Parts: sequence; C-alpha cells; structure tokens
Amino acid sequence: MKWQPATKAEVQAEIEKGWDEIDPKVCSDFEQYLVDPQPCLIDRFEKRETAYIVARGKHYVVFFDDIEETFGTAQEIDGLLVRPADFEVLGAALRELIHIENSHG
Repeated sequence: MKWQPATKAEVQAEIEKGWDEIDPKVCSDFEQYLVDPQPCLIDRFEKRETAYIVARGKHYVVFFDDIEETFGTAQEIDGLLVRPADFEVLGAALRELIHIENSHG
C-alpha cells in the first residue's frame, strides 16, 4: 500500500491515543498548550513536506510527524518547522515544550 499523508482526522486520533497514555495527574498542565491540528511545513532531506502542529507555546510547538508517526518539538517560523527534535510520544513532547517555555520565561 502506498504511503499517503495523514489527514487531520488521523492526526486527531493519534493525539487522542497519546493523550490516553499520559498520567491524568499532569493532563491539566498540558491542556493549555493543545491546539486544533494545523498543517505546517517541515524540511526533510532538502524537500518540504507537511506535518501538523498539535500544541503551541510562545517559543516552540509540538508537531506530529506522519512519516515517522511520532511527536516532536520545533520552532515555527512563517509556517516552517525549524530545529525539530523527535520525542516519539505525545507526553514526552509536551513535557519538553513546557520545559522550553519555562526556561525562556
């Protein structure tokens, strides 16, 4: 079967699956950062492809990479993700986002 880019509904399903794996005690810390999935661009091997922003802070975002099927953090500049870092699961990426936001004040 040929690979197809994820749809917004598929990304939402991945968020819900990842959310179920997060300790309920910290969910309220993460909720304020979640956004409706928004398409953006990411550079992959000198080719621009689509990813989805799923959480947003002042300095960084959490995105879903539909090729690797993982969540990561990156800066967003004019709709392009720069300096992406892969954290695999949603909870780890959200923890990193909060860490970045707290360190930038």
